Amino acid sequence: MNKNEDIIYTVARMYYQDNMNQSEISDSLELSKSKVSRLLTKAKEDGIVRIQIKSPGESNIQELSFRIKEKFGIPDVIISDSPYEDPSMNLNYTISKIAPYFQSFLRDKDKMGVSWGYTLLKLAGEIQSVPLLDSSIHQITGNLDNADATNFAHEIVRRFASKLDITQLKTLPCPVIVENPIIVDLLLHDSKISKVMEEVNNIDIAFPNIGTLTSNNCLCLSGYVSVGQLHDMQRKGAVGCICCHFIDKDGKIIDLDFEARTISIQLESLKNARHSFMCVTNEEKIPALIGCLKAGYINVLALDLLTAEKLLYFADK
Repeated sequence: MNKNEDIIYTVARMYYQDNMNQSEISDSLELSKSKVSRLLTKAKEDGIVRIQIKSPGESNIQELSFRIKEKFGIPDVIISDSPYEDPSMNLNYTISKIAPYFQSFLRDKDKMGVSWGYTLLKLAGEIQSVPLLDSSIHQITGNLDNADATNFAHEIVRRFASKLDITQLKTLPCPVIVENPIIVDLLLHDSKISKVMEEVNNIDIAFPNIGTLTSNNCLCLSGYVSVGQLHDMQRKGAVGCICCHFIDKDGKIIDLDFEARTISIQLESLKNARHSFMCVTNEEKIPALIGCLKAGYINVLALDLLTAEKLLYFADK
């Protein structure tokens, strides 16, 4: 530290740590008040002093994270504050904050499985450009409709691959739901599809999606299920779906007939993945999220502050 840096540090320490005002520092060091003011400004510009403004809810974040880990036995939880009332703005803000945390778990040579949906589309856009040249990207849930862009399946795969310099891209060339289990059996006897599904069920990293039992569910919007069918599953005990598998409050499959017509990653494969990531900022998804957490389908969770509070509230009911 040179003489100039030494005086800047001394002035900063006296002002911020010793709680001396500028007049007292001026008298103590025999400097003009204007000189003291300039040195304090310089201390911030040079990074000697860093000022952090905490939001009112930030003090609760560490406690909430600990409680969620304890409640569900999940090792990794990150919570961002909730600065916006608008849900879409809150989602975008949360994803911008948690994307680097998610990315810190990725390794080269990982087999990464991604589902589809708006949340994953935004996450793919926030991932930083870091080369993972020997990794591969796998679509883990079948398609809704090749002409339907609402699920963003291919765009998500493309964005992840572009950001991570991955050239091994594996998409699922089949619909997520078919009319008859016999069709599933025929498709899985196709050598290409069979190989893709084998790889899907042996991924290292998973980015699944959660769906609600409302008309906003992508399967409902695309005509694969009706609102009436969703209500029927709800009466049977369904609370939502993960990767198009409809589950109950404990994460167990709720409709075996529907399950037999579904082409998606096996739930056991989500449990076996090294890391399975989920970001939720929507209260409607909390029942399905609780089921996923209880069953162990997710082990890295990101939430905004409001959703974290509501998750614990509903889990304790």
